[in-house]
Amino acid sequence: MKRFIKNNLYGLSRFHSSSGRDSRQTFCDITKGFIFLAVVAFLLCFLRNTPFLKGILDFFVLSGFACVVLCILFELFLLVSFACAATRRWQDLDIRIPQEEDVRELICRRRFWEVLLQEEGSRETNQYGPAPKDNPVSLVSEEDMREVVRKKLFVEFTKDVEDLK
Repeated sequence: MKRFIKNNLYGLSRFHSSSGRDSRQTFCDITKGFIFLAVVAFLLCFLRNTPFLKGILDFFVLSGFACVVLCILFELFLLVSFACAATRRWQDLDIRIPQEEDVRELICRRRFWEVLLQEEGSRETNQYGPAPKDNPVSLVSEEDMREVVRKKLFVEFTKDVEDLK
């Protein structure tokens, strides 16, 4: 729990920076924490008429409209923070986009998010900086790891079952 809170505070404090690298564990914690915070803000926005929350809004002299606006701004803050965390994770994996691919197409792929959540980064320094301390030691070479990540992202697996037999 301590690591989870630390990683989420790290993600919130680095909301403005896409430079650097995040480990898989940090990115997973940030993803879970931001989803939790987004749901809490969403519920807070729609349950603002309960007596407890009305008392809090009255204490801070906020109207219902101001509560909704603040919740929307907080959701946008979380979205920007998550985008920067995803970029730092992308940099940890050192993903290079082929010339025929587009960033938008890559982000829309489900496999892209699976790779960000499942693959471990390298322990070597790359152009984005030193490796995070909690990246585990890789059992395969850095070249092989990059090749596996590239194949998972950019090679389509469309063979039929008969082709595999």
